[in-house]
Amino acid sequence: MKTRSDADRTAALHPHRRRLAIISFLLGFLCFAGLLTVAYLLAPVIQGSGIAPPRTPVPIAELAERQQDTIREQAAGKTTHTRNFVTRMHARQQQDPDATMDFLILSGGGANGAFGAGFLIGWATVPAGPAALPTFDGVTGVSTGSFIAPFAYLGTDRARREVDDFFRNPRPDWVTSREPISFYPENMSLMEVSGIRRDLEAIVDLDFAKRIDAATTEGRLLLIQASNIDEQIPGVFDFADAARKSIEAGDTERLHEIILASCAIPAVFPPREIDGNLYVDGGAIGNFYAGGRASAAKDTFGGQWKRTYPDAPIPKTRYWVILNGNLRIPPAISQPTWPAVADRAFQLLYTSAEITALRRLFDLAELTRLRGDGDVEVRWISVEQELASPDPMNMFDAKTMRSLSDHGRMLGADPTSWRTVAP
Repeated sequence: MKTRSDADRTAALHPHRRRLAIISFLLGFLCFAGLLTVAYLLAPVIQGSGIAPPRTPVPIAELAERQQDTIREQAAGKTTHTRNFVTRMHARQQQDPDATMDFLILSGGGANGAFGAGFLIGWATVPAGPAALPTFDGVTGVSTGSFIAPFAYLGTDRARREVDDFFRNPRPDWVTSREPISFYPENMSLMEVSGIRRDLEAIVDLDFAKRIDAATTEGRLLLIQASNIDEQIPGVFDFADAARKSIEAGDTERLHEIILASCAIPAVFPPREIDGNLYVDGGAIGNFYAGGRASAAKDTFGGQWKRTYPDAPIPKTRYWVILNGNLRIPPAISQPTWPAVADRAFQLLYTSAEITALRRLFDLAELTRLRGDGDVEVRWISVEQELASPDPMNMFDAKTMRSLSDHGRMLGADPTSWRTVAP
């Protein structure tokens, strides 16, 4: 049995123990906080090339003026391109009265670009006729579509095999986490894409630029869309012109930067600075590019044609849209957890924007016909098989991508695969 003096001593010890526990906790917390602080302060040294130097601020008024200048330049460029198409098509019409003006539109979709690459392989096997693979007057690409677009523009069996092989054989190091602290807020991105760049440089070289230049006849167009986040507008690059300048400079870096800019998933892949502006994935503006803002009636192809060649019939325009993904995500019961809700909601946002853009293209086609500015047809195709949500730890799975390429080849070889009605 404890004596009273023992009880008093025990009671007296309790406050000391509590104070000791509190002091130990505080010291442990301070040590942990100190380690975090040291790690944060040393991160710029540890992260190395993952941190880009700060960019020079520009006054808002100057940026706003620059934005308007870019918008005006893009509008003027579009009018010039349209005028060139009129000249091009009139010359073709003299040789073939039934000549059509054909545009290929390639959407974004990440690893799903394997579908579009395979589709071109299958499409090339379709016999001559209305659904046969044409020589395109214009090709546009966004994100993964920007990888495919230059090869589709070349339009040769060799080019189609090259881009299909690229998508069918992804390497494990295409995308890697930034080490050792991928989520450090000063990083350019969570991931590095040095592996993708290496393999891109291997196929988009000076010889490739010369092939693009040789394929660029008068009025023909190859456009790649990225998103200009400085000026908050589309960044549309003339890839054929960039190829010509690369040949003159003996350096293809600009071609690589344009493609990588179009594919730069915000926060995930590093942005690219081109001509003083910062660019990310073209899908941030729109997942496919079909000409941007509608032109005034007098500046459209039909409007310019009627003024220039009033006695000649307006050639038919055909849009061929390859969507590298599901147009609609299959219905499912969504679980009430934030990851599940975020995943389903993001998919809904993505596909809804694509559906709206596709419907707008059909509306513009109908408006063109109603104005008497020529006949316009829109055909589109998307991945028919259900796609699983992308795995952030394995964004480019070879088995999945080969399956998508095979699926694309099958649909491409079947002329009835094309949809001709708005979704």
